[in-house]
Amino acid sequence: MDHPFRSAAVGGFNKQDVLSFLENQAKQTAQAQQELQSRLEEAERQGESLRRERDDLSAQLEEVRRELETARQSRDSLSAQLEQTDGELSASRKQAEQLTREVERLRRDRDGLRQEMEAVRPDAQAYIELKERTAGVELEAHRRAQTIQEKAERDAQKTRRQVEQWLQRVSREYDALCSRVEATVSHAASELEKAGASLDQLNKLMGSQGDALDGVRRAYDATELGRPEAPMPIDEE
Repeated sequence: MDHPFRSAAVGGFNKQDVLSFLENQAKQTAQAQQELQSRLEEAERQGESLRRERDDLSAQLEEVRRELETARQSRDSLSAQLEQTDGELSASRKQAEQLTREVERLRRDRDGLRQEMEAVRPDAQAYIELKERTAGVELEAHRRAQTIQEKAERDAQKTRRQVEQWLQRVSREYDALCSRVEATVSHAASELEKAGASLDQLNKLMGSQGDALDGVRRAYDATELGRPEAPMPIDEE
């Protein structure tokens, strides 16, 4: 290898040229080592940023899963409320049927009283008054039964419509949330895959940079060890 060394007056190379060359080589080696160290630190910072991004995406995915589970629980709760409403409607209908049977019983009692009155007929006026009272009781009982039945049916229909509207709304929200979950999961999986690939590339880069840095260090150490040895003795000028 050629070196820009001037020859000394008495054999060997010019001492100042050799020292300048060695100093220049040491500066270049130190600068290269500093640049490689800076690049290695930057690569480590990028790796940490990618790891944090991966953790954030994992946390977002877990949150979406919790929201999906909450929506499912809400849907199940509304379904239970609908079943309860159907049970209440059935109970109201049974109550109306019971009142109807009560009216029929009153009618039978009235007919029985009529037969008894016709059999004895002690007093026509008393029979008329009793008949009017019985008719009033029958009419009032019938009106009460009809009112209760109509109110029960209106309340049940209203409750059923409300529950059906709630169930439709929750179903729409559930479908929308499922779409969001699928999109988010797909995006998160893609981002995680990209982050993994970036980490692999970063690890490879860090490995190559580390090997390069070790090579520079070994070259620098070899330069340091070679300083005491000179091609020929250098005389003081």
